[in-house]
Amino acid sequence: MAINGVKPREMRRDPFTETIIWDIVPDKTALVVIDMQNAFVHEKGLFYVPAATTLVPKINQVVGLCRERGILVNWVVRHANRRDGLDIGYERDLYPIMVGHPAAYTEDGWGAQLIPDLDVDHDKDLIVPKTRYSAFISGSSNLDRLLRYHGRDTVIIMGVATNICCGTTARDAMMLDYKVIFAADGNAAFDQSVMGSKAPSIIQEAELMTLRACFAMVCTTDELVGELNKVPVLAASA
Repeated sequence: MAINGVKPREMRRDPFTETIIWDIVPDKTALVVIDMQNAFVHEKGLFYVPAATTLVPKINQVVGLCRERGILVNWVVRHANRRDGLDIGYERDLYPIMVGHPAAYTEDGWGAQLIPDLDVDHDKDLIVPKTRYSAFISGSSNLDRLLRYHGRDTVIIMGVATNICCGTTARDAMMLDYKVIFAADGNAAFDQSVMGSKAPSIIQEAELMTLRACFAMVCTTDELVGELNKVPVLAASA
């Protein structure tokens, strides 16, 4: 499946519809799956994103293809906050209901747990906690250190939410000189649907247009799968 885009340093006629195309080099690439926790994906989660329920089979498919090709799989999760909220910061001023709420990302609460349907291999994958929306902002997590230690300069991003944790992580990754691949339908937006709205939302597409223009290779999951299938499988996985 041909991706509508150009190679690095080639001119684009329309950067909002044409994407840059990064090559996937397995030993230089990492998959970063963000915040697929009960708080965001379970229907009773405090910050439930309805569209996130469609992501699980897509993420699991990409996870399997990445493992077979030696692409490092990282599950980035919101660090569970103290019940009294003293370690949250100004986020608690925006959403005071989150303090101590078991359906949020609170210590000992079920909201902080990864949803059980994900294909997580605790022997091969990395679980990376973060304390801020972006996994790359200074002090948020050790993701940058881990990726550089493992020699990775390209990140594939999937998860929730497109316009918050996934988008800010993608932006900061590019600013730190990572090549970013963002799965358009492998990320779900925090939009009016969280309040029960059924009206079409422009938030997902607006965020994707910004990322495509200035920060990332943006492609569909099927296109990403097509690119991964061009990469040889490791002998041990064949």
